[in-house]
Amino acid sequence: MKAKPGYEATMQAEMLNVVAATRKEQGCIQYDLHVSTNDPTQFGYYEIWDSEESLARHANAEHMNAFREFRKDMVDGPVVIETYRKIA
Repeated sequence: MKAKPGYEATMQAEMLNVVAATRKEQGCIQYDLHVSTNDPTQFGYYEIWDSEESLARHANAEHMNAFREFRKDMVDGPVVIETYRKIA
């Protein structure tokens, strides 16, 4: 997701709170926050879950719902979510 200019620090702080809460969730294997080396407004999570069910629970977790509400006026453009399944 891309933060609107001037909201980078605020977004990062809240996204770090999401990391802390998410890492405590059942089924979370890895949950890391990244920022682009070329664009300090561009953030992304790298996540590994033990099942699709755990990921679905995470998507509806209270802290995720709160974060979606928090970020709505700070995000520039659509939030892109891509999922992958490990094959090797």
